[in-house]
Amino acid sequence: MLTLTRRFRPGSPGPRSPASRTAGWLAMAAAAAVLAACGSGGGSSSSPGAAPSSSASVLAGGSCASSSATKITFWAWVPGIDRAVTAFNKSHHSICVTLEDVGAGSPEYVKISDALKAGSGAPDVAEVEFDELPSFEVTHNLVNMAKYGADAYKSDFVPWAWQEVSQGPAVYAMPSDSGPVGFYYNAKQLAASHITPPTTWAQFAADAAALHKADPSAYLTNFAGSDLQWIMSLMAQDNAFPFAYAGGSKVTINWTGPAQMAFASYWQNMLAKHELNTVTDITATAFADMDKGIDASWISSAWGPSYFAPDAKSSVGNWRAAAIPQWTAGASTAANWGGSTYPVFTQSAHPAQAAQFSEWLTATDASWNIVKTPPSSLFPTYVPLLNSTSFKDLTYPISGSSTPNVAFTAAAPNISSVQWPPFMTYALTEATTTFAGVMDGKETLQQAFTTFQGQLVSYAKQQGFTVST
Repeated sequence: MLTLTRRFRPGSPGPRSPASRTAGWLAMAAAAAVLAACGSGGGSSSSPGAAPSSSASVLAGGSCASSSATKITFWAWVPGIDRAVTAFNKSHHSICVTLEDVGAGSPEYVKISDALKAGSGAPDVAEVEFDELPSFEVTHNLVNMAKYGADAYKSDFVPWAWQEVSQGPAVYAMPSDSGPVGFYYNAKQLAASHITPPTTWAQFAADAAALHKADPSAYLTNFAGSDLQWIMSLMAQDNAFPFAYAGGSKVTINWTGPAQMAFASYWQNMLAKHELNTVTDITATAFADMDKGIDASWISSAWGPSYFAPDAKSSVGNWRAAAIPQWTAGASTAANWGGSTYPVFTQSAHPAQAAQFSEWLTATDASWNIVKTPPSSLFPTYVPLLNSTSFKDLTYPISGSSTPNVAFTAAAPNISSVQWPPFMTYALTEATTTFAGVMDGKETLQQAFTTFQGQLVSYAKQQGFTVST
C-alpha cells in the first residue's frame, strides 16, 4: 500500500523554474520566517524562497464581469500572470478566474496537499512544476483533462513536454514554460583565452583545464553540485537519468549504474583538479564571479540570463548563447532545467471550466503574447511561439546585439522526456545535505551518488513502492 508521506522543503521551491526563482529573490527578506513556518523535518534549500502568506493574496479576478459567471480559483506565482487572468476574464464572460498567490513552489504544494487531505480548500487550477506533477498523480488528485478536450492540443507542444503531462490517452495537466539548457558564455573572455564554445564534453574538459592553467583564478564554469535539478538535467542529456516511473506502485531508482557512475566520474575528474568553481548557484556570489571573469561561462537554462542580468555590470553586452556540448560529436541531444504545468484538481466543482482556462492559458497566442513579456518572461513549450521569428530574434542588453533565443529554441524540440518519480520533494530535500560534501571536496560525486541511492531506495520502500535498481 502506498503511503507517500509528502515531505516539504522549507523556504525556496528550488532552482527549477524562472517563476519560482523570481519569487525567491523577491522574498529574500522573508526567508528566515519561511524556515520557521514551513519546517517539517526537511533540510533547507540552496536559495532564498517565497514566504507562504497567512492568507492568499488576490492578484486578479476579485470581481466578476457577470454575477452568473462560473467562479474558478487559480493558484500561481509567475510574476505578471495576473495580466493573462485579466485578459481571460474579459474575453470569457461565463467564467471568472480569481488568481491567488499562496507562495511559490513548496509553500503552495503544502497548502494544496493539506486542502486535498481535508476535502476542501484546494484551487481549481494551480501552477505545478513538471517534476512535482507525479506526486499529485499517484494520489489520484488530478483530473484527466482529455475528457475536456486537452488532447486536441498535443501537436501544439514540443513532444517531451506533452509526454511529461500525460499517461497514455490521459492528460493530467497542460504544459507551459520550460528551460532548454545551453552554453551561456562571456564571448570577450573566451576570445582572449583563444577558446571557442566547446561542441563536445571532451573539448569542454580540455578547455576547462587549459583556461584554469593559464589563469588559476579563473574557471570555465561553476559546478552547481548543490542543485539536484541542474545535475539531473545534465544526466538526462547523457542518457543517465536516474529514475523511471510510469505511474502506479513501481519505480526505478538508479544512481549507481554504469552510465550514472561514468557521468559522475567525468565531473569528479575536473573537480579533483580544481578546474571548476564550486560556489552555490543562482546567488549574488555566483553572478559576481561571472561578471568579474572568474567564471567564463554558465551551463544555464533559457531563463538563466534574465536572472544574471540585474547583477551584471562590467560584462554587460559580452554574453552569448550556444548549444550545450555533446557526448557524441555531431549529435544534438538537448537538456531541460525547469518549467511548470497547470493541472485541474479533482476537488474542483467546475472541472470543465477549469480545464478551459488551463487550455487557454497555455495553448493560445492570446495568452503567450502576454506571458512571454516581462515580468513573466516565460520560455515556451508552445510550438507556434518557438517557431516565431520575432521570438527568436529578441535581443537583451546583457547579450548585446546577439539573439540567445536562437540557441535555446533550437534545443527545445531535441529534449528527451524523463519520468519523474512521485517523491521529488523528498529527493530535493535530501540532496541539499547529501551533495554538500562534493562542493567542499570532502566527498566525491560518486560517493554522493551511492549515498543518495541508499536514501531514496529506503524512502521509496517505506512509502510502499516496489523498487527496481
